[in-house]
Amino acid sequence: MKKETTFIIAAALAGVCAIGLFVRLTIQRTSFDKVVKEALKTSEGYDQKLINTVKRLEEELATRASFGYQGGKDPMTGKTRMVVLQQKAPEVKKGAVKGPAVTEAPVVVDPIKLTAIIYDDEQRKYTAVVMDGERSFSVEMGDKVRDRKITQITDQMIFMEDDAMLYVYDIHGKSRTKNK
Repeated sequence: MKKETTFIIAAALAGVCAIGLFVRLTIQRTSFDKVVKEALKTSEGYDQKLINTVKRLEEELATRASFGYQGGKDPMTGKTRMVVLQQKAPEVKKGAVKGPAVTEAPVVVDPIKLTAIIYDDEQRKYTAVVMDGERSFSVEMGDKVRDRKITQITDQMIFMEDDAMLYVYDIHGKSRTKNK
């Protein structure tokens, strides 16, 4: 009888352990399925947020491309950006010129123009966008454009110099040169 009791107790303990293991596995699977469903719901939301963000950026870029950006608070980043305001050339009045024809000295046009000055909040430095003819360059202090070295960039001006001249370009589209 002692052997039978031992087997009955062992069988009862095995049954209790099996039931406990079954309950534990069922609870773990249920909680895992719940976590997966929550993650899928959240990722669907993130996917939709990403799609909405991309659409908003596309609309913003299309809006910016449709008219000239005049500077100020950048709608995409929220940072303040200064853009060069191009000055209009003075109008030449048409009319008859009396007297001998006057020949003017050829005007040398500077191929380099300042387009924008951008301040990087994280690195705390200025970057300038300059045009050299038809090409656009993003430059920092120490860089060279043609044979001119950028010596200083402020929020309103950029200073360049070569062996003979100092060039100053400001955000209002004006440029000046000075002999060294």
